[in-house]
Amino acid sequence: MGNFIFALTIIVIGLLFGRGLRVLLDKGTIPSPKKMHQILKGCTMAALLGVNPLIILGAFWYVQLDDIRLTLIPILGGLTLILGGAFALWAAKLYKLNRGQTGSMFASGTFTNLGSFGALFCFVFLGEESLVFVAMFRLFEDLLYYTVAFPIAQSYGEKKEPVKPQSRFKKIITNPFIMITFSCILIGGLLNLSAWERPAVYGDLNSLLVPLFTILLVVPTGFNMRITAVKGFLKESFTISAIKFVVVPVIIVLLAVLFNLHEIHDGMVLKVLILLAAMPPGFTSLVPPQLFKLDMDLANSSWLINTVMLIFVLPILYFIVVYL
Repeated sequence: MGNFIFALTIIVIGLLFGRGLRVLLDKGTIPSPKKMHQILKGCTMAALLGVNPLIILGAFWYVQLDDIRLTLIPILGGLTLILGGAFALWAAKLYKLNRGQTGSMFASGTFTNLGSFGALFCFVFLGEESLVFVAMFRLFEDLLYYTVAFPIAQSYGEKKEPVKPQSRFKKIITNPFIMITFSCILIGGLLNLSAWERPAVYGDLNSLLVPLFTILLVVPTGFNMRITAVKGFLKESFTISAIKFVVVPVIIVLLAVLFNLHEIHDGMVLKVLILLAAMPPGFTSLVPPQLFKLDMDLANSSWLINTVMLIFVLPILYFIVVYL
């Protein structure tokens, strides 16, 4: 139970601290909005380009990856995102939403908080060994976002000149987040195969890096929260809850059991899949609505309600992965 409280406390403190910064900025206590935004952007960049690569490298250096079935983890990770978006589009059609609302529903269903929330919960509940499976689950995440999710969301927004496939491909292969992530996986994998043992201090380092990674991402999220956006889209928001907390996780877990992934690493892989498949919409779910003039109120409502819903969902997930 202490691990559960620790994970929840980190997230709540980060969100409240970020929200406090927003209140101080609005009141004029913080004089420079531009400087504040630069600091928060720096936090995000430090997390994604500094802290996260160290976590990934250390995880791949540490865990033995000697079972061919582990190659299914990235596929199930990609399928989690695809199913979330597909069910969200189906729900939008059922509710007869307009195009802007449909695009926001799709973004909420697809873009998932696998990093700041998912990685933290896996680390705190399951230990450092789980981090390599988190990285594998997220292997196709950015690729799917750039090649599939953003173009689909854009198709529901304002009509703009379509991006050429060559331009999109160039953006992907030159994206620093993708390049650094794949480089760290490669280096960590090579070190794993080498005769070099990972220093014992690396485990202690990760116990600091993972919470730090979460804090650096959650503070900007709290800063950008819009509490007033909840009104008017409760039905749509709770539909996303049902998709992301029930429907998609059940499908992913059934597929994992079908392929006997529960037999690997004493059930660790299945527990990671349970946690990551049941994460709420990420803050990135607000990016497509902003870029493509979709329904921002629906997107904000879904993000905020489902983030709060985690307070009720997390104890259930904790009980499943720790006691079952």
